[in-house]
Amino acid sequence: MAKVNFTAWKNKSELLEVRHQFYPSASYDGPDNRSLACSIVEAWKLRGNVPHHVEATALLTDAILHDDAQNNSIFSIRATYSAAFCRFVTGLVDSKITGPRRTMFQRAVDLGLPASFVELRHEATHREPPSLVVLRKSTQRSLEWLWDNYWAGVDGLGTNASIDPNDGASTRTLITRLLREFSDSSESSESQRKKRKRDQDVFIATDVISVCDSSKDGSRLLLDILLEESLLTGPERKLGESMNVKFDKWDIFLQKITEAHPRFLTNLSEDLVHSLFVDATKVSPNNASTEALFLWLTHIMTSSTWEIYQPHCPRSYILSSCDENPNYWTKLLTDRLREHGGVRRTKSSRNSQETPAKKATRQNGDRAPSSSTDKTLAAYGWEPVQKWDSRALGVAATV
Repeated sequence: MAKVNFTAWKNKSELLEVRHQFYPSASYDGPDNRSLACSIVEAWKLRGNVPHHVEATALLTDAILHDDAQNNSIFSIRATYSAAFCRFVTGLVDSKITGPRRTMFQRAVDLGLPASFVELRHEATHREPPSLVVLRKSTQRSLEWLWDNYWAGVDGLGTNASIDPNDGASTRTLITRLLREFSDSSESSESQRKKRKRDQDVFIATDVISVCDSSKDGSRLLLDILLEESLLTGPERKLGESMNVKFDKWDIFLQKITEAHPRFLTNLSEDLVHSLFVDATKVSPNNASTEALFLWLTHIMTSSTWEIYQPHCPRSYILSSCDENPNYWTKLLTDRLREHGGVRRTKSSRNSQETPAKKATRQNGDRAPSSSTDKTLAAYGWEPVQKWDSRALGVAATV
């Protein structure tokens, strides 16, 4: 007996029309119909059987349309983004909804959902709403994920008509060629490499960035090729072998990619930590390839060379993954990261480096010797305060 599937839409053409309103083609120059699409989805919900992907697309799109500082407060905009994003993630990874009970991180890995989404959802739920910059970027990434994992396959073609169906294959081929060119050029003699390494790295990285910009899957393909081809580690690496040459070879290249596509480093960090525990055959302390990936992740997360890029690394998620999947490498990584996090300069350490004169000045409230700026301000009637009054507001001064 044929299986009957009930849908909220009458036929597939209605769903395709809504998809076009949410994701108009690059050549479309008509009116913005996203608000209409959100209204249609809301009507569909009254009928029932609306897939979570469709509802989440409407919620995220509506949050974008709500992003109007002239008519809405910043707090309400952040709250709307946070609510839409949390509902999108929770509906996918909450183990209480369907299937066996598992952690949200484990469900995210199974679904191919970026683990940083789960971390951001936890922050938005249990802490202050994230900044608008973070929320806007995450919402856009969520819509891209929904396209790849639902909307692109609605018509059975797996792609929008305005996108080349062979784009993924051709993009992969082009990125592979550029990476091999980079790898081969870096294998030249040491003297030649020192003279032209930086220029070549930047030149090839610029070409790779252009390819990634022209394809919505470019940065993901780049990451897959780097790891599948063992370009960052070398296929014949021996246990205990130094990785300094590889770090020197790839740092500038990877950092240029990160500057253009910050989520590349987020995805790279997530994939590196997954490699430490996903494959049970490679968790042995004597596995050279796993050691190399461990050293790469440690280098990115703790090296001063990567300091300005480290905010893009999901530190909390990495530590959580290590705690939930204990083995030799994850325990060692946890120790390294926590050791690195504990040596940050604190307020007390900064005060301990003050000279006695500076310390006395700070404690007594005396101001530093007047500068040219002070003299200029004094000419306009401004006078510096010799001693700060630290009374709380509303407390009368004692006589």
